[in-house]
Amino acid sequence: MLISWIQKTTLLDYPGKVSCIIFTAGCNLRCQYCHNSEFVLPEKISKIRDFIPEEIFFNFLQSKIWVLDGVVICGWEPTLQKDLVAFCRRVKQMGFLVKLDTNGQSPEILEWLFQEKLLDYVAMDIKCNYQNWEDLLGVKYEKQKYFQSIEMIKKSGIDYEFRTTLIKNYHTVQNFLSLIEQISGAKKYFLQNYEWGNTLQKDFAGASFSSQELLDFKNIAVPYVQQVSIRI
Repeated sequence: MLISWIQKTTLLDYPGKVSCIIFTAGCNLRCQYCHNSEFVLPEKISKIRDFIPEEIFFNFLQSKIWVLDGVVICGWEPTLQKDLVAFCRRVKQMGFLVKLDTNGQSPEILEWLFQEKLLDYVAMDIKCNYQNWEDLLGVKYEKQKYFQSIEMIKKSGIDYEFRTTLIKNYHTVQNFLSLIEQISGAKKYFLQNYEWGNTLQKDFAGASFSSQELLDFKNIAVPYVQQVSIRI
């Protein structure tokens, strides 16, 4: 596993649990609004010399057996890690819960993890209306994989959430309607506001929404999803 960073404690990222977070390097998307291109672009990743060895992480985890409930594995895109399944298996063998954050472009990995019962919670990003995928995310859109992951997560029998980072100039009421239809019937859906930063596309034109505008999006989503929340 290419572990770029460890957050030792979080009360927010795994709902209802005390967890740590590991951040993996590498991604199969090129989101224009990504704030950490150094962990996304291969030419920048190849220059990193201080990845955290797995044994350092597992030694840390062993010391927190009576403190932490779970481990959140996020990224950029953790399903790209060739040893993800083995890594999750080892975490589970130590008695911890596992939450995976993913963009849903690797349903075959999700299926493997579900079959081995290695996940306890999954969070999948619903980036945008799929017709606008390539404009915002910078790669060829694989529609079949995207919907396969959504349906697999909904039928997995474990806890899960879908989430969208809303970006003014890219998300509108019109395209949000078709976006929310993609996850109709889901348990939980979180909206979060775009925050300006050092984006992958240097001249990215996105902006944040007001609190009232976020509430308007929430109200649109309510008829489609069992629970809709704004994450601050």
